[in-house]
Amino acid sequence: ADASWRRKRKEGGEKRGALKLSPHLVGVDLYALLEVSETSSAEQIKKQYRKLALQHHPDKHGGGAKNNDSAPAEKGGLSEKDMLFVKIQEAYDILSDQTRRRQYDSTLEVDDSIPDEAEVVSADFYEILAPVFKRNARWSTRQPVPEIGSQSTDIAKVHKFYDFWFNFDSWRDFSVHDEYNLDDAEFREERRWMDRQNQKVRKKYQDAERRRLIRLAELSEKLDPRIRAEKEAREAKKREEKERRAKLKQDEEDARRRVVEEKKRKEDEERAAREEKERLEKEMGKQQKQVAKGLRQRLKKCVQSRCKITTLELESVQDMCLALEAEALEALCSRVEEAKEADAAIRAELKDWQQRKAAELEEQERQRQETRRKEEQKANAAKNAAAASAAGSAWVADELGLLAKALQKFPGGMGGRWGLIANFLCSNGFHRTEPEVIAKTKELSEGQSLRSMGARISAESTGLQQPKAKPTAKAAPAAKTTPNVTAGAVEQAASIAEWTAEQQKCLEAALQTHPASLDKNERWRLIAEDVPGKTKGQCVERFKYLREQVAKQQKKG
Repeated sequence: ADASWRRKRKEGGEKRGALKLSPHLVGVDLYALLEVSETSSAEQIKKQYRKLALQHHPDKHGGGAKNNDSAPAEKGGLSEKDMLFVKIQEAYDILSDQTRRRQYDSTLEVDDSIPDEAEVVSADFYEILAPVFKRNARWSTRQPVPEIGSQSTDIAKVHKFYDFWFNFDSWRDFSVHDEYNLDDAEFREERRWMDRQNQKVRKKYQDAERRRLIRLAELSEKLDPRIRAEKEAREAKKREEKERRAKLKQDEEDARRRVVEEKKRKEDEERAAREEKERLEKEMGKQQKQVAKGLRQRLKKCVQSRCKITTLELESVQDMCLALEAEALEALCSRVEEAKEADAAIRAELKDWQQRKAAELEEQERQRQETRRKEEQKANAAKNAAAASAAGSAWVADELGLLAKALQKFPGGMGGRWGLIANFLCSNGFHRTEPEVIAKTKELSEGQSLRSMGARISAESTGLQQPKAKPTAKAAPAAKTTPNVTAGAVEQAASIAEWTAEQQKCLEAALQTHPASLDKNERWRLIAEDVPGKTKGQCVERFKYLREQVAKQQKKG
């Protein structure tokens, strides 16, 4: 089987592809036969064919058989002139059809060589590469093909030229390299196999052609003086931008350095001025101390020589001298020295100084107390603000009822209890944080809860109901004069007051037994059944009344 496949391969030197030529056209240059160039257009070929057909038509020569000068070239009796006319017709049939012409052109010998980089560098770029691009332009399916141009060509056209060649779409047919002739196939599967083998060979040549054209475009783009000039200009622009940014950065650093240096200089000047001021003040202080020391000695001598005072008074005088400044000491010395009665003068000065000292101490104490009071007020205000922030907004009666239910639903010891209670309140429309819930629970545990409030009201109403029956009856006429009090309100107040302690306990137990998740009407119906002697409406009014009392208690607190 393999031998049969090999036998069906074409001969090594045979160049027969998809185009089938008649035997008398094999080896004939069709373009030379029609006297046209390979780059001629279809219209030019048609015009030339008509011209040659008129020249070589057999009717112009009176037929081949009557021509004694020319012998028949074929067994069929055609003369050379008639055969020339047949060749012209067949050549035109091939070249006038675009597909067949392309197949024929692909069988011609062409120059696929590409100059190397050294050849391009040593010669003129445009003179050496322009003919190469022109030779390969014949294979392009897109026409017209852009030219390489010159040094003055716009750079946009240059980029367009290279984009065209990097994406070159070639129509070149490589069926001339097919290994098998499909006409030799004996059955359909064999024909298909031959075609696949031929396609593989064609694909190899097409890839090579593609690489060759890309290599040509890359070589040209690499050595193109216009592209190089553009790259150099772009690099120069990048360098300028880099230098500009570096200069800008250096200027910013210099500015920051100058600011730092100026700041340091000012700090040094301020420090030097401060040190100089401290030195002068220190020297002045020393001088004042020396002056004050001399004045104290002067006053001491004057007192010892002119005054008769006790030792205790002398110590007080010394304390006064130590407390006074130099100017005050000098004035005191002058007054004592000029006084006729030095004893009385010194005692008067001593008394006046003690009074001023006492007043100063009293003022200092008052200021300390004022400062302490302000600090206490500030601390209390902060404490109240923190408490208010923890407590949040005021709790309404419905919210307190939900809190009581949540405390029973989530007992102590449950993990994340306060978070669950806060989520329960949020799910019922009351947004509270865990600290708020904890603070309110602590407050309720220290004061009155809903249950204790209801029990207290029941106890008060039971203990005071009988003694107050007559005063209530006497006050009834006065109620008629009150416009805002209706008969329904009186009945409501009476129904609220007529609750025993046992009924109150039954109501509290029923509220726990029948949760708020039940239907509202159904829940209160069940609660009324558990409270003896009370209807559903009375139970509802009692609950609202207790809730209002709790809210009032919270507001008072």
